Amino acid sequence: MSVETPSPVIKVGSQWRRTPVPFTMNEERIYHLTHQREQEWEQVQQYLGHPGCLMSFLRNSLDDPATENCGRCSICLQQLILPITVDPILVHQVATFLKHAEIVIKPKKQVAANAFIEYGFKGNLATEIQAQEGRVLSRWGDAGWGKMVLDNKHNNHFSDELADALVEMIHNRWQPEPYPTWVCCVPSLNHLELVPNFAQRLAIKLGIPFINTVVKTKENQPQKAQQNRFHQCSNLDGVFAIGQPIPDGPVFLVDDIVDSGWTLTVISALLQEAGSGIVYPLALASTSVKDT
Repeated sequence: MSVETPSPVIKVGSQWRRTPVPFTMNEERIYHLTHQREQEWEQVQQYLGHPGCLMSFLRNSLDDPATENCGRCSICLQQLILPITVDPILVHQVATFLKHAEIVIKPKKQVAANAFIEYGFKGNLATEIQAQEGRVLSRWGDAGWGKMVLDNKHNNHFSDELADALVEMIHNRWQPEPYPTWVCCVPSLNHLELVPNFAQRLAIKLGIPFINTVVKTKENQPQKAQQNRFHQCSNLDGVFAIGQPIPDGPVFLVDDIVDSGWTLTVISALLQEAGSGIVYPLALASTSVKDT
């Protein structure tokens, strides 16, 4: 199958243009790797249900000529090797630790070359429009708050318990200074009320106003599907706008899920260009495989 993928922007005369690059997918290799992973998964299932010596099963799978039973696995011993009961005190301690294990959102400074044709962002963002350090409450689906975020996202409503958790984190462990005087949020064209509704309830609990000033002017591709910094940046060019007027005080910029962090970076820059104070990004969960 041949597809066209966007290439880096090139300059033609006085204009910047994106030109397609032909790309042919190696379907034979894709099939081979997929089939191999399916076979590995089937072997794992067979291992879990194997009625005989587990070490003997592994030896056979690895073409080891030795076939005698190990005498040490749970099947050979006819008893569990590790206890299945867990100390409830340890469970409580682990849950508490995970629920206090928020992640720092590190400010992004350098944009990809020629990615922001409409916004005009180039090189290092000016200090006065960079975001401040922010916070993410959890990792997506983790045993702390992440599982609740996942479930709530699927139900299209974030609970007050998550709002309380953010308030506790902000007041007891983060304590940003200068403290924000208002709250806004990242909009979505697919879930119009999900994040604004949550951000409004969070603002009430924080005792500051919610102002729904950020507007999404056009649809774009999911950020998690963008494979490098250029595509993560160009995918956001011209996507958001700021309503007027806006307060000039510091602000919490709320989103539900953060991956690359570029959405928060771009909106923070737009807010400050429009006259807001410094911007503190704030999200419920991170899907990034590395620190945000």
